[in-house]
Amino acid sequence: MLQKYSISEILSISKDFIPHFSGTFEGTDDGDVEWPHRHSFYSLVWFTEGTGLYVIDFQEYEIKPQRIFLVNTTQIHNWDYSDNCKGYILMVDQTLGKELDVDCPFPYIDIEGKDKSQVEIVLQNLIKESDLNDNLSLSNIRISIQYVYALVRRIAKEKEISIHPHNSVIEQFRTLIFDYNIKLSIEEYAEKLNISTDELNTICKTSTGESAKQYLLDLKITEAKRLLLFSNQNINEIAFQLGFEDSSYFSRIFKKKTSFSPSDFLKKYRKQE
Repeated sequence: MLQKYSISEILSISKDFIPHFSGTFEGTDDGDVEWPHRHSFYSLVWFTEGTGLYVIDFQEYEIKPQRIFLVNTTQIHNWDYSDNCKGYILMVDQTLGKELDVDCPFPYIDIEGKDKSQVEIVLQNLIKESDLNDNLSLSNIRISIQYVYALVRRIAKEKEISIHPHNSVIEQFRTLIFDYNIKLSIEEYAEKLNISTDELNTICKTSTGESAKQYLLDLKITEAKRLLLFSNQNINEIAFQLGFEDSSYFSRIFKKKTSFSPSDFLKKYRKQE
């Protein structure tokens, strides 16, 4: 199975639980971790210098100066960066992140000018407050975490990058989709969310550009990729776990979404290991 790391495990710190961490990129070690892996926390990584590749859920993105990467919990994460990389890192535990609403639907954003200055001030303040660790720090850190993600969303809006205006509904829908003990129709999902089917479709269209059914399928196919590569389950078992009672239907949907059959996908990516 693909390894999932907490903040303390990523930082190789023996402390059982760390709700958040902020620091410079060049001053933070990767720790002894397996690559690729998953996080049990949200992360924001801003590269101010350097080059390389950042991989999030099988998609490769170029690392370049003034690019901020945003990884949500459970997403597969890998990177290959140059030795001269510099910047900032922010990690927020899943529970705290949900409370502060830091989930981001886009993998990266480029910043410049006054936006760059504002984000840098907030991240430097986070590092300072974490170092002080006094009675005022916790409150100031929470405010700063919320503010830096609000800044990122504001920049995204100005750049016309799609963001979730109904984030809580999308998050609840996503959670229900991955509750493998239930296999529901779109109508039943809407009922559990206490909204109509039309409302659910409208929210998904506005937030993701897709209908509720297509959004559901996209999430399940991404999870299928993870399970194919990093679990010991066979194709039939994965299809059933993800709610596809007919494995041949699962294979057809998988190929339509990825251009590969599940077996060809395995061959392609396992050859690269």
